[in-house]
Amino acid sequence: MTKHDEIQEEIINKTVHFYKKNRFGYLNLAMRVGKTRITIEFLKRMWPDSYPTILIAYPDNKLKQTWEEELIKWEYDNPSIEFVNFSSLYKHLNNNHEVFICDEFHSLSQGECTTAINMTSKNQLFLSGTVSQETKDKWPEFKEIAQFSTLTGIKEGILADYQITVHLVNLDDKILTPNKAGKMLSEKRKYDNYSYVIEKNRREGRQTMHLALARNRLSLSSVGKMNYLKNLLKGMKDKRVVVFTGLSDVADNTGIPSYHSKSENNLNFLAFQSKHINHLALAAMGKMGVTYPDLDSVILLNFTYNAEESSQILNRAIKLDYHGKVADLHVICLNEPAETKKVEQSLSMLDKSKIKYL
Repeated sequence: MTKHDEIQEEIINKTVHFYKKNRFGYLNLAMRVGKTRITIEFLKRMWPDSYPTILIAYPDNKLKQTWEEELIKWEYDNPSIEFVNFSSLYKHLNNNHEVFICDEFHSLSQGECTTAINMTSKNQLFLSGTVSQETKDKWPEFKEIAQFSTLTGIKEGILADYQITVHLVNLDDKILTPNKAGKMLSEKRKYDNYSYVIEKNRREGRQTMHLALARNRLSLSSVGKMNYLKNLLKGMKDKRVVVFTGLSDVADNTGIPSYHSKSENNLNFLAFQSKHINHLALAAMGKMGVTYPDLDSVILLNFTYNAEESSQILNRAIKLDYHGKVADLHVICLNEPAETKKVEQSLSMLDKSKIKYL
């Protein structure tokens, strides 16, 4: 039995023991530990002579595909399993499944969170690899069954070590384009204008959400960021790199193959997975439920205040593909207070000694 097998066996036993006395719990397991396989083995051992009715909820359709593949791989042929996206969870509120499994539960919206809490299933198991204190505070009814952190995975040799480089980039102040009023302005001037009005509205107690979204979109499509990204990629020609951009049109303008919800087909994605190409730009797709073989680096143009989401993206890169690997994460951030604050919060769950700023 390998060290990985021993870790899984311990967590499976803890989970079986927990549900002999409890109804609500969650597993806080770093990616690559094998939470899907652990859950399947728990189901086999908890109900060895029958198939319970099961509802599995997920935030991204890629996760459904992963579950279907894992169920076949680990030979759990239960005909009483249903799947539901978080967005349709409310339709199953009173279905009384014997088991409700909620995968990546930190991704639940506030409304979905309320629905999940009120599910009538007899046994409820929630899964995540990145549970923040904020998420724990949302779920006081739920107890942590087992935890296996990324740091522990690195120490045990299951996960690669990692390093994060935050690149501080200036907005372009040379290229002029028209604003909504037709005035020719640089992106730096547009960003400063948004920031000025946002701060003014905050002081006056007025709404700022739409202005903040407009400023964020300008950040995502920044010329300064894009030029920096292209130069960074020039030095990574022989490395396997995924770039998360946040917007499909930005992904298409990176100068490398792209894949997103608006793509005509998935040929670029398949080419990257089969290692026929080394670089791939994504929008929102691919953050969950996808493993990228032999990945060297992840570059992040898009980030939120959600530390759990950033940890998920980091974990795309830290599978231990070879001994001594150090996963390489790059964050391209505008050298502006609103954005640097967002990055600091976004990386708050990660080891600060592994983060450097350029």
